[in-house]
Amino acid sequence: MSAANREPDPVLAMQLEARPSFLSVVTGFVDSAARAFGMGREETLKIGLAAEEIFSFACERICPGKPVDIRCLDGKYFMGVAFRFPVSALDMGALNITASARCDREEDLEETGLILASRSVDRLRIDPDGRNRVRLSVEKDKSYPPAPEESPAPAAFRGTVATATPDGEALKRYVIQASRLSPGPLLPDFFRYPGKVVDMAAAGDVQAVVAADETGRVAGGILFRFLTERVVEILGPQVFDPPATEKVAADLLDACIARTARTKAIGLVSLTGLPGPVQSQFESLGALTLFGKGGRVSERPAWYRLLHEDPGCVVWTDGALGEFLQGEYGRLFLAREIREVRDLGETRSGSSIFSAEVHRERSEAVLRPLWPGGDLAANLERHVRFLGEEGFLNLLFELDLGVSWHASLVPVLLGRGFRPGMILPFAGQADLVVFQYHGTEP
Repeated sequence: MSAANREPDPVLAMQLEARPSFLSVVTGFVDSAARAFGMGREETLKIGLAAEEIFSFACERICPGKPVDIRCLDGKYFMGVAFRFPVSALDMGALNITASARCDREEDLEETGLILASRSVDRLRIDPDGRNRVRLSVEKDKSYPPAPEESPAPAAFRGTVATATPDGEALKRYVIQASRLSPGPLLPDFFRYPGKVVDMAAAGDVQAVVAADETGRVAGGILFRFLTERVVEILGPQVFDPPATEKVAADLLDACIARTARTKAIGLVSLTGLPGPVQSQFESLGALTLFGKGGRVSERPAWYRLLHEDPGCVVWTDGALGEFLQGEYGRLFLAREIREVRDLGETRSGSSIFSAEVHRERSEAVLRPLWPGGDLAANLERHVRFLGEEGFLNLLFELDLGVSWHASLVPVLLGRGFRPGMILPFAGQADLVVFQYHGTEP
């Protein structure tokens, strides 16, 4: 979410030295913050475990005796804990989802805690923080009840249908009906939890427009959220009265554009499908393949629409991807200066880190590079093997063309059966390239 479009999170902060004797201070601080932020017992225990193991690892392996900043954030529907610490030689490979500790050496026992930390939270992110410092943040979502099992509202709507920003009840009605209209795996998980969507809207992480008739019955809606400051993802529009699809979908899209036109956003992207009547207003970004159980195969099309003139940017890549990028940028009329990154023998050392965002309901895992290292090929191999053994049928890998070291992963991905599927303009520091695994069934 763009910082310009999100409400500031309430924050509790502390600083202390990375000493084992202060561990109880850290755990007490995180536990108190979680209770103050309204986290449930199970979520509190899990994010407390992650914080405990990260601080212990900092004390033992990263920055013993050095100052550590800890910030607890209340995101309304999630809680975050961010650690900032100095580092000279980061080696945190145990944060990969594939990590396994043999526990036959003392150093393996020390890394076991980081494995627990990475698997007890919903999101983990590592970023350079300047001046030889690193920011490691974890987030845990609150628990919400699923949408109630009740009969859907009648499909036909009478009178004038108008669009407006919904209140909490209208938003919940829209989310419940949308999840029933599109019960497949393309909609994000949070559509199953209407209360969570209300909190996400209150936090500023999503915005919504609904169409309702004169009696207040919801005829359709659209959610949208900032992927970056420059691109907005739209979820919908969904229309619940089929004969009114063309008009209601167009009205919802117009209302969404009106609300984003005054921001810095220059484009809209759809990754969950569009109604036929509005597809002509977008450019196709291509399609990924969704593999399902029993050999089922379906397409996942993506769409893009410019709101303002494309400003252009510099992108970094390996030469093996040059032809694909030139073809896609030419087809989409996007101005890009493509710069090739060459390996000139520089040393790469340490453990690389990939984040793994999993969507079990559609048997999908999305990998993203978090930290460079000298083991990129071996790390990718471990992830492909591990996720295949876990039963995931769809493996994606996202590279940010605005981060030069990501280019070193291009030959690694191509050599392991991944192929570029589509470009998402301005979805990272520059554009994202989404690779899909096309080797033998993972």
